[in-house]
Amino acid sequence: MQTFQTLKNAPANTLNKDAKVLVRADLDVPIENGKIVETYRLDQMLPTLNFLKEKGTHIVLAGHIGRPEGRHVNELSTKILRPYFDEKLGATTYELLENLRFDPREEQNDSTYVQELASKADIYVNECFSTSYRNHASFVAITKLLPSYAGFRLEKEVQTLSAVLKNPIRPLVVLVGGSKVEAKKPVIEKFIEIADHILVGGKIGNNWNAGRTTNLLLPFDYAEMGKDIGPTTIEIYRQLILQAKTVIWAGPMGNYEEGKFALGSIELAQAIVDSKAFSVAGGGDTIAVLDRYGFLDKFTFVSTGGSAMLKFLAGDKMPGLEALGYAN
Repeated sequence: MQTFQTLKNAPANTLNKDAKVLVRADLDVPIENGKIVETYRLDQMLPTLNFLKEKGTHIVLAGHIGRPEGRHVNELSTKILRPYFDEKLGATTYELLENLRFDPREEQNDSTYVQELASKADIYVNECFSTSYRNHASFVAITKLLPSYAGFRLEKEVQTLSAVLKNPIRPLVVLVGGSKVEAKKPVIEKFIEIADHILVGGKIGNNWNAGRTTNLLLPFDYAEMGKDIGPTTIEIYRQLILQAKTVIWAGPMGNYEEGKFALGSIELAQAIVDSKAFSVAGGGDTIAVLDRYGFLDKFTFVSTGGSAMLKFLAGDKMPGLEALGYAN
């Protein structure tokens, strides 16, 4: 069986001052008016990037922002991120490629496109757990052309989530919210077999049309216009969370961007903290709401992935990890 290839185990002579390292970076951070709103995903890559910088390698950062669908969209250009990396790494120590998803061949796992990417480097490092469930060129095909490794953060994600998956302390409570109904529905169905309770909110709660089970709870009431879970739901969910020993959360309970619809997420975040359970949260919107309301450093572990975290925990295939030799 192939072993998981990590940067920690890379041969010493691989990382030298002449080496060019293509880092599949997690650049998909929230942007408003051309400014980064929250930097958590970027911050988590810094140990790997500083390690490569100390080795004297030339860092080539590659990633995506948003869903441009193969078109150039100025608002989604990675150029927006340059001031952050200039400050953290130094302007002359790295190269930042344009949004990979501006080229439709990235999402097609195209062989000619990946050859263009591979020509820019000698080594490949995956530091983007949140999109490693995609069968895209910068995750899968690239590993066939370059010596490839998992970055420090990617390795930590796998280690932490594997421990939760293999031996969760029960009761295990899973909260699933947000807007990606079709993406999360299969994962919820798998968690029905694993978790003691699945608590659903957000747009998913409004649009759930599959069967119900005794351990799957949908909202009992809603706030105005269905933009948040209501007070009865908050209290029922809160009581179940307070009894939990392990809590997994992906996706806010409501439209938290409008302050009055953040109450469900705030109340349940506080319940998770009060429960003293082993708590794992993940996903861009979940991170944003935890950061906004002061809970980000109060959880046991905050994953950079939302859908990726749920898929990993549900035992789904993760092509980006499998390409590095990981087998769940």
